[in-house]
Parts: sequence; C-alpha cells; structure tokens
Amino acid sequence: MLALLASLLLGIYVSSQAFLGTAAILAVGIIGSVWPWIAMKGIRGSLSWVQGRCEELEAVKTTLTLENRWPWPAFGLYVEADHQIASLPSDPDQPISLSMVPGLARSQFEWECIPGTRGIYPTRTVKLATAFPFGVWTCYRDLVVETPLIVWPHTTRLVDVPESQGTPNSGIGSTSNQIGDEGDWMGVRPYRPGDSLRQVHWAQTARRDQLVVFERQSKARQQVSIWLDSGAALASSHVADDLIRILASISNHFVNHSWTVRVNIKGSWQVLQPGKQGKQKWMDQLASWTPESTNDETFFPTAQKGGLTIGVTTEERSETKRLITNPTDSISWIILTSNTVLEKTEPTLFDKSMIRIPGGSMLSDELSSQWKRYSQQMGVTSQIMSRTN
Repeated sequence: MLALLASLLLGIYVSSQAFLGTAAILAVGIIGSVWPWIAMKGIRGSLSWVQGRCEELEAVKTTLTLENRWPWPAFGLYVEADHQIASLPSDPDQPISLSMVPGLARSQFEWECIPGTRGIYPTRTVKLATAFPFGVWTCYRDLVVETPLIVWPHTTRLVDVPESQGTPNSGIGSTSNQIGDEGDWMGVRPYRPGDSLRQVHWAQTARRDQLVVFERQSKARQQVSIWLDSGAALASSHVADDLIRILASISNHFVNHSWTVRVNIKGSWQVLQPGKQGKQKWMDQLASWTPESTNDETFFPTAQKGGLTIGVTTEERSETKRLITNPTDSISWIILTSNTVLEKTEPTLFDKSMIRIPGGSMLSDELSSQWKRYSQQMGVTSQIMSRTN
C-alpha cells in the first residue's frame, strides 16, 4: 500500500512514467488477492486417521484427501491446524505444506504425526490455506474431519500388585478352587519359570532332586479404590497430564489383573468395567478430562471398606494441605514431586505406603521402579506376569 501511494504521488507531481509502477503494483495486489480465492473455490478436502485412538507419543498415520475441480493445478497449499497433528515430528513448528495438487484430480497426502499430549484432536477448525503466488493475501477453506483423533494418556507397564490391607478376606472375596497365589495350599507341582522362591516345597525338592512348588487357591475378587486430587491438577496443564498418566497406569494395571477397580476423579466413585470396551471407555474419559476446583473438605479421601485405597496428589498440594498419615493408615499415597532427581535414602516405615515420583521425562521409569518397590514392601500377591497393559 505504501508503494502504491508513493508511485501515485510520483506520477502526479514528478513524472507520468511513475504510473507504470502504479499499474504494476496494482496488478500484483489484485492478482495476489484474487488468485488464492479462485484457487480455493475449486478445492475440497478432508482429514482422517488410520486409527481413531492412540497413546501420547505414538505415531499415527494421517491422511489428507483433496479434490481439485479446476483444470489447472493448485500450488502453495498448507494445512493450518494443531501443530501436533499437522506437522512432522522432525520439525513440529512448520505446518504440512503441499507442493502441488493436480487439476481435475483427487489426491491423497500421508504423513505420520506424534501427538505429545492427551486430548481429542483437532482442538480447533482444520483449514487449508494458500497465499500463492505473491503472499499478499491468504485464503482459507475448512477441511472436513471425518472422525476425531482421541489421544490417550501414556501408560507405564507395571509388574507387581500389592496385597490388600486389612483382614485376609476383607474386600477380596472368598477363596475359590482355581489355582492362584493368595489362598490355602492345594497341592504341589514342578517349578515353572516366574514362580516365587517363597513357594518352593523344599522337602519335595530334596526328595525329587528338582524344584517343586506349592499351589495355592485364588481369591474370587480383589478391590482397589483410586482417588485423584483434582485440586492438585489445577496447578498447570503439565501437572494435570502427569497425574492422569499415573492414574491411567495404575488403574489399567489393576484391571488387567482382574481386580475390581473403583476410581474417583470428579467427586464421585465409579467402577471400571473389565475388557477391551471398558478400557476404551475409561481411556476416552481420561483423554478429555479437565481438572475442576474442589472444596478443601474433599481433599482427604476416606479409606474404602475392603481392599486397597490409593490417593494420587502432588508434593506441593500435600504440604499445603498438611497431608499427615501414619503407617497404620489404610491409605497409600502416590505423590508427584517437582524434583527431577529423587534423593536415595533409606525408606522408613511411613515410606512403605508412599510412592514419590518426579514429573516430566522421568515419570515412566520412576513409576515402574517405585511401584515394584512399593509392591514388594507391601507384599506381592501375584507372580510377575508377562501380560501387557
């Protein structure tokens, strides 16, 4: 606009030849504004994913389908959307750009995106944009998103499960005739890889010159109640994501071991359904969960009758609210700390019922190791299982 104004003034007061520059600048402005609009009138497109669900940091193939109704090709197109789904992992700050869309043709473009945080994508309208040829004006057209991409929180594979506190059958159910690791002795059998050495029948082992282990009854059902401090998740989005990752890992771990899992993330308890559909519904809920403020009175969870009760909160929140428990309490705590490195100290009796985990990149490794320590100190009821989450 300044160049156009300057050429006009030069043409009026200096020389009429300057009007040639005015015409050239005006032509560039008109073509640069009209051509993107004309190009977009002939473009239709949609965005889709090969799979509708994935975990954080999991690569998922993205497909962009475009139809050009004009007989000439379209140049300079790029996708404007959440950078986590409309950019390459190698360069997340740059949008996906298309070299050319042929005329009178349907074209498909594919790339792999790696969403770094949970959520339902896209979080805003996906648009196709172009400013070709001069970049004077950018024209947009909305793309159709067939189905949203649901990104689940990242889960950590855990191994052991702790014993329920209280009486042996409290909240666990009566023993059954099935083989397990929690009830009375039912017989002996040869040792299998993964069996605990505590189950070795040494007398029979010495007599047969090979390892022989006891077989025990299994419990009908065990119960765990997991409570998430919603107030702690209000600190920041990073804290909320870390807390949700911990909750997802713990809850799925117990579901995979056939426990009755009760969770509280919105002030009320809900029972997680077993099986693939139950897990999908629960993870979809965590993907879209947003923290809500809670009253101070609801900070401390009450120990649920029967089974194990686990509270998930942050170090700052526990210190602010003066979280005080003792080794006789029936509540175990998982506390997210702000430290990236935990000090290695000798655990006390109180520490046996508490897990301290640093947030960020160390969360997954620390959760796995700290959970194993916690389970062993509380008493492991199940053998190490190779079952994946």
